[in-house]
Amino acid sequence: MFFIAPEQETALKILLREFLAENTKLNLSALRTEKDCWIGNILDSLAFLELESQLPTVHCQFLDMGTGGGFPLLPLAITLPKCTFTGIDATQKKVDAVERILEQLNCSNCRIICSRIEKIAQYPQHRAQYDIVLARGVAPIHVLLEYGAAFVKKGGHLVFWKSMHIEEELTDSLTARSLLHCQLVSRHEYELPEGFGKRQLLIFEKMENTPEEYPRKVGVPAKKPIV
Repeated sequence: MFFIAPEQETALKILLREFLAENTKLNLSALRTEKDCWIGNILDSLAFLELESQLPTVHCQFLDMGTGGGFPLLPLAITLPKCTFTGIDATQKKVDAVERILEQLNCSNCRIICSRIEKIAQYPQHRAQYDIVLARGVAPIHVLLEYGAAFVKKGGHLVFWKSMHIEEELTDSLTARSLLHCQLVSRHEYELPEGFGKRQLLIFEKMENTPEEYPRKVGVPAKKPIV
């Protein structure tokens, strides 16, 4: 389990309120009630905090790929105030919504960028600049590794939110893991309340620098995954 300070819980409740308001306009999530959004988006995001004994989380630089409506980006920015967070999403309307939520939260350790992941991964200010890269519900593992490996410092980590039924995905990712020098170091299982069930976090460590040709051009990793 993890501890949430009272002021952080207050901020998380503000996040819940503001997100649900934005969700009525933009369809950011299928979870539309307070209970469902609290469990399925916020508590699911906060499962990362259970990795505290495995990963360094003080003064770290985080990147959230495909942040969508701001999960896990916003809950973790609230609960890890000594870290800095960057979210990337390719849809301007979603980025605008997250920026409006950030204004209401008065959250100074978090920013959101509108860009394609494959493009921004080649920028020197982002390539190999992050300690931990996050992805929740974006793509299969071999695609996520190609998207994310270039952002992570050597010795840094990638953390992916996944269901319990991913053995085929893991097998499909073996070549990508080898080419991108990313080793699976841990699988953390957790269970959400109210029948939301079990999920897991996959933790990969980047062992060597990412080859310059990765990620490939926009659209290629998803259309022609490394196999």
